[in-house]
Amino acid sequence: MEALRNIYTVENHRIVIDLPESFNHTSVEIIILPIDKTVKRKMSKTMSAEKNERLKKLLSINVWNEADILPLIETQNLINQWKIEEF
Repeated sequence: MEALRNIYTVENHRIVIDLPESFNHTSVEIIILPIDKTVKRKMSKTMSAEKNERLKKLLSINVWNEADILPLIETQNLINQWKIEEF
């Protein structure tokens, strides 16, 4: 099941929501709840902190060079030579 959860700003008593193609010709349930502005600010700060943390983790990934990969390939080749009976 695919679900969307977003915060929209109401303008002129209307909200326009563009849906993905997978929602075409299906029935959907729409629940509209007004949110407190302090909740929205806290949510934005939390989401921003989470985004920064994920970005930091992504950038911390080391890039392997050929010298790093060679022992892994050699080990894999050795394992591929084993026969099940040898375990």
